[in-house]
Amino acid sequence: MFFAGLIIESLRIDRLEKKWAARCLFLLVIAISICSNLWPVGDPDFSKFTTWAGSFSNTSEMYAAVLSSSDIALKIISIGNIIYCLFYIAVLYVYVFIAKLYSRIYVGEKSGQKLGQSCLAFLRYLPILIVFYIVVSIPVTILNWIGLVLLIYIVPALFFSPILITLEKKNPIDALIYSYRYTKGVKFSIAWNLMTLYCMYRVAEWLFLGFLPTASSAVVLLHGFFTAFFVLGFGRMTGIFYDRLHIHPVPPVTVPLN
Repeated sequence: MFFAGLIIESLRIDRLEKKWAARCLFLLVIAISICSNLWPVGDPDFSKFTTWAGSFSNTSEMYAAVLSSSDIALKIISIGNIIYCLFYIAVLYVYVFIAKLYSRIYVGEKSGQKLGQSCLAFLRYLPILIVFYIVVSIPVTILNWIGLVLLIYIVPALFFSPILITLEKKNPIDALIYSYRYTKGVKFSIAWNLMTLYCMYRVAEWLFLGFLPTASSAVVLLHGFFTAFFVLGFGRMTGIFYDRLHIHPVPPVTVPLN
């Protein structure tokens, strides 16, 4: 199956029937990014930890030091640091849910649903999605060491799950199973496009933010802009894949034989 120009189409985040919906989500992500950077909850200063970690020649020595002392974590990581980590994770989850809301609006349009129907369906199932993502995050985090295999085989099982829960009213287990089935034959394509989109996001930040002072307001604003583009681009990519695989399937490209 051939997804020509999918990356470019994913970046056209303003192309919804209700353009103001995409623009509102875009501004919402920017606002969250700016506020979380300017007024973070907890203590973002990990200088004690970095200084301590830098005193070891390799990670094995560091792990041995942690295991040998039960109170060493309290000496180098404060309660404020832990709160900040939890706050940062919560912000990431909010970004994921905003991306999935965009996906739901996109596939809703492709299915003939109005904007209000898509938003209400998403909000109705939001508590289920929150529990769903918290639960699946545990094994995904544990299995993170398998790297590329995780990206190619496990991520596709989560890729369409929120859409299947909010659009087709599947229970979370069935959503995982059907998501895995719907991505049969395109798992590598999904992984490749996700990595490409993320690399474009990181490169854009490096090109534009690398020459600005770290603490400047311009950096905060541009970071919010690029983050919003990536979040909605990710949501649109999910919707495009679902549409082309399930709602309006794209026929496989065949090469004529001479």
